Amino acid sequence: MKTKIRAALALSALPWVIAYPDGASAANGNSPTFACQEAKAALQILGSSGPLNAEGRASTSYVLWRMGRPAIIVDLGPGSVANLVRAGGKLTELEALLISHLHPDHVSDLPGLLWDEDILGRANPLLIVGPAGNADFPDIGSFLDRLFGAQGAFPFMHDLLDSHSSFHLEIKMIDTSRSQRVPVAELNDLAISAHPVPHGKAPSLAYRIDGSGFSVVFAGDQSGTDPQFASFAKNADVLVLHAALSPQADGHPFAKVIGLPRSLGALAAATGAKRVVLSHLMALPTGDPAAVNFSLADRQALIAAVQSVYHGDLTLASDLECIVLAGLSKH
Repeated sequence: MKTKIRAALALSALPWVIAYPDGASAANGNSPTFACQEAKAALQILGSSGPLNAEGRASTSYVLWRMGRPAIIVDLGPGSVANLVRAGGKLTELEALLISHLHPDHVSDLPGLLWDEDILGRANPLLIVGPAGNADFPDIGSFLDRLFGAQGAFPFMHDLLDSHSSFHLEIKMIDTSRSQRVPVAELNDLAISAHPVPHGKAPSLAYRIDGSGFSVVFAGDQSGTDPQFASFAKNADVLVLHAALSPQADGHPFAKVIGLPRSLGALAAATGAKRVVLSHLMALPTGDPAAVNFSLADRQALIAAVQSVYHGDLTLASDLECIVLAGLSKH
């Protein structure tokens, strides 16, 4: 077990090509972004933390690169747009935004991204997908209206909600009342589907993207208690799990809404995923007595708890890390 932990901590060689941030520019052939841009398909971590932006990380966000373009973004936590720019992504090339749920650490950068797109003169629609609402949370359409509607926070951006505008949002709301896979969209060779996941009062979604020769599942914030999720994520090449808590956090209130490491490991094992990336990593300020409850307080304990039941490849996410999913491109 100690050898496995050391290997995971050292981010040992895996069946996929992985590049990690080293301060290099996007134009540098040694940078993680260069690997993403040169691949036929790649996953890049834009934000690997959650609330409190542990260690200066951005909050939850991921981008799927396709043939050198940033095609799909999953969630837009604080700091994610800045990291997309650092990664050299051309914002107007985005095809879809997938929102898991409406907690601030997953959507705070959304208005800024859309404002940037408008300034850059985007002239085509943008698909945005998100959950239905309940008594505690608005549905994705109502949320966007509260931001950009005539009576919203940014009424000068109301054209985003006008289907006659060249740049407008094509909004798709996903019902979260039934535990089942929901087809979302097909973008060229990419098939997107969603699945509701339990996350306290917040209606929440996991997403799956299937492409030519690869599959990626973004599990989102979830308790890990829905047995149907394993079928949704079955045999994924990469499964992104959100590990906010430490193995010691059993009595913490967050443990009711987001899975403990061992539970996440069991979930990963049930899916048969080839590789797991632990993200949404959290830490409290130094000296806070509650810090032991969060995942970055003890990386070795976090990895050991997951590996006690999941025996596939495992790494901890870092901002701007690139995971090549499909070959190199000549684009």
